[in-house]
Amino acid sequence: MKKPKSDLCYLKPLYTLCNFLAITPPHSYGSCVTSVSIRFKIYTLLHIAIDLLLYVHSSYGRENYIYQTMDVTVALTDKIANFMLTFFNVMLRVVLIFANGKTTKLFYNQMYELSVHDLFEACSPRVFRIHFAIFNFYMVALILSDAYLWINSVGVRMFQYYVGRSFTYYMCNLSIFLIFHSVLPIKHFFASLGTFLETLVKNLVCSDDDARKEYVLSEFRIQSVPVKDNCYDLRKVRKYYNNICDMVDNFNQIYGLAILMVIIVVITYVLNLTDLLLVYGVSKDKNIGGASYGTDLIILCGFWMVTLLMFTILLAYGCAGAIAKSENVAKICFFWINEIPSLPTSHRDQELKEELSLLVQQSTSRCPKFSAAGFFPVDFTLLGFIFGTVTSYIIISIQFIDH
Repeated sequence: MKKPKSDLCYLKPLYTLCNFLAITPPHSYGSCVTSVSIRFKIYTLLHIAIDLLLYVHSSYGRENYIYQTMDVTVALTDKIANFMLTFFNVMLRVVLIFANGKTTKLFYNQMYELSVHDLFEACSPRVFRIHFAIFNFYMVALILSDAYLWINSVGVRMFQYYVGRSFTYYMCNLSIFLIFHSVLPIKHFFASLGTFLETLVKNLVCSDDDARKEYVLSEFRIQSVPVKDNCYDLRKVRKYYNNICDMVDNFNQIYGLAILMVIIVVITYVLNLTDLLLVYGVSKDKNIGGASYGTDLIILCGFWMVTLLMFTILLAYGCAGAIAKSENVAKICFFWINEIPSLPTSHRDQELKEELSLLVQQSTSRCPKFSAAGFFPVDFTLLGFIFGTVTSYIIISIQFIDH
């Protein structure tokens, strides 16, 4: 039984939640793209004001009641991490709502229009619902565990200055989750395009020559089907490839700066958690406000760091996967060009070779790339940069702690 086709509508619960938190502009997929309304911009400014008030409240309380009892390096990294998390949430709204509100709507419209096409497959709605449920359950459980540990050790009076951090941290991770599920359909679109291209070229290559037809059918174990395709269908592939590359460009314009800020937030928070772990988790003789820690803090810091790195890996996985699928288009073309005689014996072979050569030229000259605002590519090399930065800081931090 054929599975029912899925389109981008499965993403609506996530998009609606982000819309409620003023992360993305309100939009109905497939509808006319308009500028963000003044009313919603005011609503977004209220969210930005709340973020800034939470930052002022937490900074004031930490400066007056917490940092005085903290290790110097822990206090410094905590200040930087708190500032960067607030800066990320404010700038994300400025970029997505005020600077690129219309482009954001256009981007999701482009994805929706391709997802409803018979040629393309989006992600499975069931898989997305499982991911979304696990994400929210995990984040709520982690935030409640963090609150339980700190309230039991330092009390509500001191923990109140970290409540805002939990809220902004959830919004940060929700934004990363949205970015990941915005790049995942692009990966599926490139994969669907590659599958269509390979099937199309197989049919065209073995349509005229009986000997070649028997070879292709036996080599690739495909059934003989009536050939309804022609070389003009390859022009559709070029058109669709260009449309998906346009999506990648819009993605970079919308989320490029956000990804850059995500990496900075991840690095600063991992540094802060590493300091906290080394000073108060491993060293039993140090305390915060008279409260000492041990295994419970080590476990909690471990979970926070794993969470930050896990979401970074998801970003790298999604973007690297989409690039890998896009590169398959050129590989398929090169393979089938070599299956056609150097001197084509028929008009169809000559036309097919020309169309494949044009597609190769297009796919190699316009290679889609995901970029963090142009500073560096978003792929698995990103993890090496993060681990290198954190490792260098840990070595320096240990020397300060020992002395």
